Amino acid sequence: MKNSEKLVGRKLTIEELHFNYAQVALGIKGFKLYEADKMNSFVAFDELHVNFSPWHLLSGEYAFSKIYLDGLDVSVIQDSLGFNFDSMIPKQDSVVEEPGEKKNLKFAIENIHFKNGSFKYTDVLKKNTIEFKQMDLELPLIAWNNEKSEMGVEFAMGNQGKVRVNADVDHTKNAYAIDLFMQAIDLEPIKAYLTDFINVSSVSGQLNTSIKLKGSLDKPTDLIVSGQVNLDRLDMKDGNEQKLFAAKSIDVALDSLNLGTSHFEIGMVHVDSPEIYASLDKESSNFERFLSPMMQVDSLATDTIQVQSDTTTNLFYQVDSISVSNGLLSFTDNTLNRDFVYDLTDINIAMGQLSEQVDAIPLKYEMKLQGSGRSAGEGTFSLKDLKAVSFKSHVENLEMMSFSPYTEFYIARPITQGEFNYKTRIEMTSTQLKNENNIRISELDFGEKTKDKNTIKAPVRLGLYLLKDKDDLIDFDLPVSGNPSDPDFRIGKIIWKTLMNFLIKTASQPFNILGNLAGGDPESIKTIPFHFLQDSLDAVQKKNLTKIATILSKKKELSFSFIQQTSLQQEKELLAIKSAVTTYCNTNGMAYPIVSDDQLKVWAMANLDFLAYLKSNTSLEEGASLSAICIKFVGEEQLNQSFSDLLQKRNTVLQVYMQDSLNLDLESFKVKTADLRNMPEQLKSPNFRVEVSLK
Repeated sequence: MKNSEKLVGRKLTIEELHFNYAQVALGIKGFKLYEADKMNSFVAFDELHVNFSPWHLLSGEYAFSKIYLDGLDVSVIQDSLGFNFDSMIPKQDSVVEEPGEKKNLKFAIENIHFKNGSFKYTDVLKKNTIEFKQMDLELPLIAWNNEKSEMGVEFAMGNQGKVRVNADVDHTKNAYAIDLFMQAIDLEPIKAYLTDFINVSSVSGQLNTSIKLKGSLDKPTDLIVSGQVNLDRLDMKDGNEQKLFAAKSIDVALDSLNLGTSHFEIGMVHVDSPEIYASLDKESSNFERFLSPMMQVDSLATDTIQVQSDTTTNLFYQVDSISVSNGLLSFTDNTLNRDFVYDLTDINIAMGQLSEQVDAIPLKYEMKLQGSGRSAGEGTFSLKDLKAVSFKSHVENLEMMSFSPYTEFYIARPITQGEFNYKTRIEMTSTQLKNENNIRISELDFGEKTKDKNTIKAPVRLGLYLLKDKDDLIDFDLPVSGNPSDPDFRIGKIIWKTLMNFLIKTASQPFNILGNLAGGDPESIKTIPFHFLQDSLDAVQKKNLTKIATILSKKKELSFSFIQQTSLQQEKELLAIKSAVTTYCNTNGMAYPIVSDDQLKVWAMANLDFLAYLKSNTSLEEGASLSAICIKFVGEEQLNQSFSDLLQKRNTVLQVYMQDSLNLDLESFKVKTADLRNMPEQLKSPNFRVEVSLK
């Protein structure tokens, strides 16, 4: 058409144009309306037939007996400036004119048939294209006085997708019913629009639906949705192109979703073979990064918009059942010195009716833990009261070596072997928690110390080792209680803290357990008491050291430390008195008095000849104490040497007895002297304090 650009502002071509005056019919073939570039097609169709019924004009009705359109092809493009058809809209069309007197338009259109149509929408900014192909529309009759209308639409989406829409409109009731069938609709095109809310690089899968929509033409919110929704072969990758979520299929039965009354009833929800890939980094987790766009939008909305809630709407929701079969959860922790990777496989979950109206919602699960381990549990919870929980579960045959990245990070040693079994039961109300835990670990063993920094200073490894019985088994119960109404209540934190306190207490008070191994009083091996000036072992001390040797024969990984303690001042004073008495007896040709070292000072104070001897051989002022006179008499240098010799002799006799008489190797025990000058007053008595550690 030569004048098309003047008439419509675009290049327009028509291959054939026919008008039948007798039948008042219009026929067009090869219609093409171009884009502004005069090269690409904007709207085109192969054939159009319109039959007009002029005799209806006598009754004031516009009537068409047939509208047939074949091969309609529409291409809509949107960029930053707008749509590709904006230039065709006259500016005055955007002005809204006040309506005049309303007149009822009488019309009737029969046999509307669109065939082989296609529609393509391209979003330049999103770099995304959505295309509808093989569009067919059948509308038998649409009229101004028609009580009911029917419509059927079919079209293809993507390579395999098909859509069929059947609609019935009841004009007398202003109600409609729509059946929407979708098959194999590719999810990939929606990815471009999801990026505004989630950090996603790819989405694949197919959507299938069989949905019925019922609503009102007068009240758009009065919409009831029911039917079936299925997602097939869903796969989603995050912004780093790492797999995040996948599922073989997700099936949802929509019993009744009433948007007008906020009443939502969902039947069965089943997820087949879901896969979740979670990773934790030092900065954040992959799910936090995945949801970061949504978090930013929510944060901005919170800062700029004040939301007014409608308290008059009573929300009701109910899900009859939720089930998961053959699931996988793969977790990676990148916050340690080396990555920890753990898989939960064959996950099966069954949940009963989910609703705020249900007092006890049943839940049951089972799964495999990194291959050989298994876990299962069942119980109930409530949405009416989130603190109403009753649950029991167990873990069997969990291979502990898998957790070596954690033990290396926290205690600088890997787990080389061990099997973990665990049973727990939780009964919780709003005011009371009762939690029973039984922990059973067999053949637990740690490897050699690594170069990792020891993050936890608590002797956790020692506590676990001390709990081992003669069969290399750790078996203990750990009851936990608390008040859930406490603002600081966190059930996971409470259980973990109770476990850590138990292990630390076991490690810090090891003799309560070790005493049973030695068949005696735990207090008898906590310390090896000595008398002042004692430099040899008596029978009681040897007996208690033998108990420790018995423990070492049963707990070969233990090492005992014997730390000598005494009162530096008292010991030196008694040494000075003993040395002065010895010199006095030797000078006067007398035998050493038959008295214990503890009573030597009493003897000296009562012996006037000895006191006179001291005064005659020292130059101290009148009134000086016996200890001061003896120290002056012996001399500081000689006294320090004697004190050092005494300490060394005690260490030697204990070490020789342990090594030669009890046949213990030097790796099993150490003997040393404490810092006597800075020792607290309460420790100032002659003894060997006993400490326990692991080699």
